[in-house]
Amino acid sequence: MSARLTPRMVPDPSMTDAEFYHQQGREIDRVSRTGAKPNPNVGKVHVMENAMTRIGGLARIASRLDHHEKAAERFKAGYEALYGAGSPASDPSRVQVDTSKTAHDSGMAAKMDRHREIGDILDALGRDQGRLLVGVVVLCEPIKHFSRSDHSRDRKVTTGDLLMILDSLAVRWGYLTARRGAA
Repeated sequence: MSARLTPRMVPDPSMTDAEFYHQQGREIDRVSRTGAKPNPNVGKVHVMENAMTRIGGLARIASRLDHHEKAAERFKAGYEALYGAGSPASDPSRVQVDTSKTAHDSGMAAKMDRHREIGDILDALGRDQGRLLVGVVVLCEPIKHFSRSDHSRDRKVTTGDLLMILDSLAVRWGYLTARRGAA
């Protein structure tokens, strides 16, 4: 798997809230004075990222849209948080800092919610579509591993299936409205 770095705008991690609100206020003043379009990149910086770490094998699909990326990113984050992909090893001899019942319960509740959400999604998709979603988005496998043959027509159909799955997840999570998705 080759690392393809792509530019992306992200919120500036070094910027304080006060500085962001100051820049945003100046932008609002500028727009009201000049009537120009507002700059959507206030408080953001360019970064070079490896999209594979964020959206998995969807990064290889050129026809993906922004809502596909958001849905894939949320599914991948939830799946990895649920099943512990990339989490550090637990050291039973470590000193426990917070053993309060509240901290334990809230963490367990979040895990149960993730399990229910991811489980509901995979149950609704069924075995084959669930394998396709997890394989491409989480495990970064190429689409050709899931198509019926090596013909480009079959890969296009499989790619279409994946994008339809991500469309339905985008509608579920509010990244895409059902009316806009149908148009």
